[in-house]
Amino acid sequence: MDEYFQKVCDINKIWAYAICSIYGFIEPVSTLLLWLFIFVFVDLISGIVVSLKNGKFVTSEGLRRTIIKLTCYLLAVTLTNGIGVYMLNWLDMTRFMAAILCGIELYSILENFYLITGHRSFKLLTQFTIKTIEEKTGVNISEENNT
Repeated sequence: MDEYFQKVCDINKIWAYAICSIYGFIEPVSTLLLWLFIFVFVDLISGIVVSLKNGKFVTSEGLRRTIIKLTCYLLAVTLTNGIGVYMLNWLDMTRFMAAILCGIELYSILENFYLITGHRSFKLLTQFTIKTIEEKTGVNISEENNT
């Protein structure tokens, strides 16, 4: 009995089972999570460039906020996938959530590009992005940024 218990409770097997289980749950939305990561990363880099251009220092607090935001975004999309697939049978729910989050990040990226370059085209694209997100989703980005 002791030998069997040792084989079953091997810590390496437990880690392997846990990692495979998590990967199996995340794998269907891995492409969405990758795109969300790319949007947040580009927003981070463009935000750093804006800060340096304005003579501000990049702090660990700002980087920590970005990591927390990315973690929350990834968890939101993953949990939405769980609700959409296993509870409501609505597969597009996850794509909708990821699209809203990527749209908000795109707005921030375009805003940063405008601050970096000063080109009016980025300002127009920012306004177009706001209008499109608000019309398609009902999410008012202007209110979210002012809080």
